[in-house]
Amino acid sequence: MSLTKSLVSLSVVIPAYNASQWLPLSVPKVVTAIKNAKIDKAEIIIVDDGSSDDTAKVAKALKLDYPVKLISQANAGRFLARCTGVEAAKYEYVLFIDTRVYIGEDALKHVVDRLSAKQDTLVWTSHVIIDKQGNPYARFWEALTFISWRKYFANPRDCSYGIKDFDYYPKGTTCFFVPREIILEANNWFKDNTKNEKASNDDTLLIRRIAEKHNINLSPKFFCTYHARTNLRQYSKHVYHRGKVFVDGFLRRDGNRFFWPLVGFLILSVSVPAYLLIFPQYIVGTILLLGVAWVSELLAACVLKVPFKDALSLFVLSPLFAVLYGAGIWVAVFDIYVRRSRTTN
Repeated sequence: MSLTKSLVSLSVVIPAYNASQWLPLSVPKVVTAIKNAKIDKAEIIIVDDGSSDDTAKVAKALKLDYPVKLISQANAGRFLARCTGVEAAKYEYVLFIDTRVYIGEDALKHVVDRLSAKQDTLVWTSHVIIDKQGNPYARFWEALTFISWRKYFANPRDCSYGIKDFDYYPKGTTCFFVPREIILEANNWFKDNTKNEKASNDDTLLIRRIAEKHNINLSPKFFCTYHARTNLRQYSKHVYHRGKVFVDGFLRRDGNRFFWPLVGFLILSVSVPAYLLIFPQYIVGTILLLGVAWVSELLAACVLKVPFKDALSLFVLSPLFAVLYGAGIWVAVFDIYVRRSRTTN
């Protein structure tokens, strides 16, 4: 796949659901990034995934320096919306970008420069900066992200990882650059291997497939800014959804480091309540133990050098997160069990 700067061609795929307020803000930043990268051949594909607002109207009204293609479909979820966009794409490379995300103005320039210089840098996942200003929910996600992927965030740098150390680095399709032929193969594999295309982790599982053959590249220079939910209702809905999609991505014996912790959670979340029903005299002791663990979480976050305001948001919101995320996990497990039972019968 030899190329020079003048040969880079790009299809931007944007899944949009009730995104009328975000499209006029995020899409022009994509245009700036394309121009700064000196990409001559580019198109922007917006897939309206069954929005109930005027997303389609806003998309049609966008005045850009590159062709805009609007595709409307019944609501099918982010993964299938992206699939629709990839199938309609006509250029060699694809950039996934979500509507709540602002890509850095020189982010694509960094990728194009690296593509020209080295041939094993075909796939890029974005370094994500969370806009935390005045938003405790964003600070929660920032703290959780930092702790989960501290191998990278403790020292952000250019790096490249494969399937062996896949679970130790951040990744996501919220801002993701990949050759079209690679993502087409991964999408087809995903359709055959996911348990629920609409409510599935199309970040981890999809990128894990790509990492089996191609390194995933990560750099602070290929970055985007993510705007988190801003109120309790939005946060709660998002956490519950994240719990649901976590199951399909990680309840798999494929070497991922979250399989056994997930199994442990499923066992404990049933056995502990059952035990306390049988032996209610231990309820107070269990509550005290959970309280100690809760305070220890704050101390551990500070030891790991999480900024104090972020650590405090993690501390305050983690009980609600645990309940909603756990509920999402169990709903997904039940859904998988019911689907398998129907298939078997």
